[in-house]
Amino acid sequence: MIAKGLHFPNVTCVGVVGVDGALNLPDFRASERVFQLLVQVAGRAGRGEVAGEVFVQTYTPFHPAIQFARHHDVDGFREQELEYRKAHLYPPFRRAILLSFSGPSEAQALASANHVVQRLRALWMGKVDVPDPSPAPIARVEGRFRFHVFLLVDQVARVMGDLKREVLAPKWPSHLQVSVDVDPQDLL
Repeated sequence: MIAKGLHFPNVTCVGVVGVDGALNLPDFRASERVFQLLVQVAGRAGRGEVAGEVFVQTYTPFHPAIQFARHHDVDGFREQELEYRKAHLYPPFRRAILLSFSGPSEAQALASANHVVQRLRALWMGKVDVPDPSPAPIARVEGRFRFHVFLLVDQVARVMGDLKREVLAPKWPSHLQVSVDVDPQDLL
């Protein structure tokens, strides 16, 4: 609640519990989100006349996101994060596309994802890396099994026609949901 920008002048001590859960999410933005949270929370403590303290519960106190936040080093974090993303070709160095498949049957949801993966691999013939489908980090929501295929591409326009034809255009059974999310905000 305090991280959301509310002003409490008498708050002098802030605790952040379980940071490791957020750091270990399967999302290339996990470190960035933790860094933002810690810097924002630190800005809430000690806004009045008394200095503030921030306590962070973590098993990884030397994680770069935590250390850069500890020293309020926004530039250092940005440089380190951009180096990491460049090395792994994550945005902004490539565009991300998340293909999502869900259905009440785990086997059918996975089969639909595998079908699309095989079609895209045949079409793109190694020009775009198409990984195998994987269970979504939250694998089941409201009785529906979820699978993701995470793509990194140089230009969305070059692959969008194929994605429309192979993912969005087919008449999937009504119990299956299939979607394409360009530049997804989260990968959960």
